[in-house]
Amino acid sequence: MKKYIIAIAAAGLFMQACSSKLDLKPYDSQEGSDALSDYSGVNAALNGVYDALQSTFYYGRNYWIMTELNADNIYIAASNSNRFLSSYRHDYTTQDADVEDFYTTAYNGIMRANKVIGAVDNISATTDQKNVLKGEALFLRALMHYDLVNVFARPYAQGNGSQIGIAIKTKVDISNAKRATVKEVYDQIIADLTEAKDLLKSVGVTTKYHASTYAASALLARVYLNKGDKVNAIAEATNVINAGYTLQAPNADFYNTQGSAEEIFTLSFVDNESTGSDNMGMMYLKPGYGDARVTPDLAASFDATDARLVYLGMMGTEYINEKYTGQGGKAGMTSPKLLRLPEMYLIRAEANSAADPAAAIKDVNVVRASRKLADLSNVSNAAVLDSVLAEDRREFMFEGHRYFDLLRNNRGVDRKMCGSTLAITAPCTFGITAYNIIWPIPQTVKNTNPDMDQNDGYE
Repeated sequence: MKKYIIAIAAAGLFMQACSSKLDLKPYDSQEGSDALSDYSGVNAALNGVYDALQSTFYYGRNYWIMTELNADNIYIAASNSNRFLSSYRHDYTTQDADVEDFYTTAYNGIMRANKVIGAVDNISATTDQKNVLKGEALFLRALMHYDLVNVFARPYAQGNGSQIGIAIKTKVDISNAKRATVKEVYDQIIADLTEAKDLLKSVGVTTKYHASTYAASALLARVYLNKGDKVNAIAEATNVINAGYTLQAPNADFYNTQGSAEEIFTLSFVDNESTGSDNMGMMYLKPGYGDARVTPDLAASFDATDARLVYLGMMGTEYINEKYTGQGGKAGMTSPKLLRLPEMYLIRAEANSAADPAAAIKDVNVVRASRKLADLSNVSNAAVLDSVLAEDRREFMFEGHRYFDLLRNNRGVDRKMCGSTLAITAPCTFGITAYNIIWPIPQTVKNTNPDMDQNDGYE
């Protein structure tokens, strides 16, 4: 009971912080006929979907922290505040509060998106206004389904999509739903993003804080790569690369500001949306919890001239993440940059790594040049994929990519600092077939929906 009281109080504080920006009524808890009867109401409801993504339980902090801890970029310091230990150890239970909070938040966001999609055709507005509202909601619904299937279902390649996935929600209802296959989930995600891309064709490169046609294309590139559809991944990545975004030189303030030319989609926080000690950076920094430290092997992978070294600091003898030092004078606060141009080059590089190794290295070198690094040369064909993944690890460290890069390429987690007294005790490796590379369906979901199958190993 204590857990739920704390959760309700925290949620109330978060929504209070958001209300000054969005002035939202709780549309997700209303019947909807009044709230969603006109353009302003539906637009406000759409802002509520973005709000779900901003939750501390989602991109506000937990989702990125948990998935980073699942891999090998960071570890939990031996002296810690007792947060996210199960993520680093992969010893989740069906009662894990962090897992449950993410699951609930993501599906609440999907239901909010569904209300927008269901209401938009019936309001009085221009065709373009309706298209934009619906396109954004479809993009956000796809993103949330994608994030859910990534952590609650096994990688696409492990069953060519035939393995159990997650429940697909495309309508406003509270009825129980069985889990679809991974392929069915991906098909829905791709359908949503394809429609969103077309509906948002009037929303281009200059739009950073809401979904745009290129945000939909960029997310499609990511989805196709994870699915193993390299041809379409290349096509979508190329579409974004040619759109007019520009790679930016790294600097200490890059993650503390918003709106750079390489940002495709950023989840914008304004100053009064700070969650204080629960800001993203507070898990990495002191003062703050400072629990998550950077693995020495990640730090050692950087060349001395790499401009991204500005994002690594020291706390005594340990490396720390200094990407998220603060925004608007709020320590540890950041606006997560969910889609950036470098990813498109590296997606295209990975997709080309076997069929066209030279093209793959050319794209890696584009990213490296913008980070003040010399070109890679004389890379053997067998080493091209490793070169791509190494660059992706450095570029997107602490941004939730590493774990899925490993799983997508049939690689488990191999932690190089295993046994160090600096970290909590945890397994050194997790094989790609281990049951605990994915998370359990929360027991509360099973309790209310007996048809919801549990992941193997968590019964």
